[in-house]
Amino acid sequence: MKKILIFKSDKIGDILNISPVLKNIKLNFPHVQITIVCSSYNSPITKYYPQINKILIYKKPFFIFLLKNFKQLLITKYDLILQLDGKNDSYLSSIFIRSTKKVAIKFIKNKKKFGLNFITSRPGFFVSLFFNFFSVSNENYNHVNNKKFHYSTLYLSLLEMLNITVTSKKHFLPYKPDESLFHADYFHLHIDERWSSFDTVYCNKFKEKIKHLSLKNKIVITSNLGGNNFFNDLKSSFLNFENISFKNNASIAELINIIYYSHTVISSHTGFIVHVGASFEKKIIDIVHSNIHNELDRWIPFECNYTRFKPNEFLEKEI
Repeated sequence: MKKILIFKSDKIGDILNISPVLKNIKLNFPHVQITIVCSSYNSPITKYYPQINKILIYKKPFFIFLLKNFKQLLITKYDLILQLDGKNDSYLSSIFIRSTKKVAIKFIKNKKKFGLNFITSRPGFFVSLFFNFFSVSNENYNHVNNKKFHYSTLYLSLLEMLNITVTSKKHFLPYKPDESLFHADYFHLHIDERWSSFDTVYCNKFKEKIKHLSLKNKIVITSNLGGNNFFNDLKSSFLNFENISFKNNASIAELINIIYYSHTVISSHTGFIVHVGASFEKKIIDIVHSNIHNELDRWIPFECNYTRFKPNEFLEKEI
């Protein structure tokens, strides 16, 4: 193969989640040119991957996007299109782009309306005709074979269907670290808007857990851009604690660097934190409510040191 086009115009962690795809393609075809269609949101992470030769940032409407990238999308003929983001505009764009083969993930949902059960699929029947084949994901997280629809597994299964040898399933991020802002070997705790799902009683108990942990360990606490109330509360409570440091509004580069120098990352399943942590072989701790455990089973990277706790379990466990 000489030219491959990949659609992945979603979140930052999703680029990391297809890193095994990028790696295996390049191992099989060292000279292949990979073009990726990403979003303005996840495009900053693509610069770390030398496997990616061209980056196209998708913006609606899709016809304008096609015209603005006329040469890459309407003139160039590809050997393969991998549609991996599951977005309707990406499926639709694939109709107009010339490629020897077009493959994708097909998403199946069971819905109930007016007392009737029916099945919907993305892409629909007409658009499906323009693809050679699919890996199918049933989006019912209570499916008896839920882990069968693990997303990295589905991505790599497409490669296997294309007779592309899969030699590595692990996440990777080819990152050269800068000098750390913090001393190495610490717990990295990331607090984002997901922590708003925990009530005040739990948050106060969590603060006691962090206080106890800091007696013998260094902790670096980061926030999402713009911060949030719980991060501000932690910062106010622990501002003068010697072993606890804070970094709010960390950039992507700063977060990657902080994760790189940590030994353990803790979050309420911030996808970016989990996937970068897996790329650097860090211990990963997820604190999440049980109602989303089945959904998260589809996102956990292969071969990583991952532990999931229900909120109260984390308070009771030594880490």
